[in-house]
Amino acid sequence: MDLAEPFDMSQPAISKHLKVLENAGLISRGRDAQRRPCRIEGAPLAEASGWLEAYRTFWEDSFKRLDALLAELKEQKKRKRRKK
Repeated sequence: MDLAEPFDMSQPAISKHLKVLENAGLISRGRDAQRRPCRIEGAPLAEASGWLEAYRTFWEDSFKRLDALLAELKEQKKRKRRKK
């Protein structure tokens, strides 16, 4: 319940999210009587972050090229209008 308190989510929803993270290897859960403490696993998170960073760079570069192409096409359109 402590985990769900700051969020606008039910306890079962929090548990489902934690299970997904655990299955992905991003957290590990232990047992301490009635409590189930969670621990973030750094290595898988670092690997996921590196993978995401590569794609972020790819998409940023792609959008920059697209922006440049669109600007060039707009400029060409303006030149054609001026000639008429």
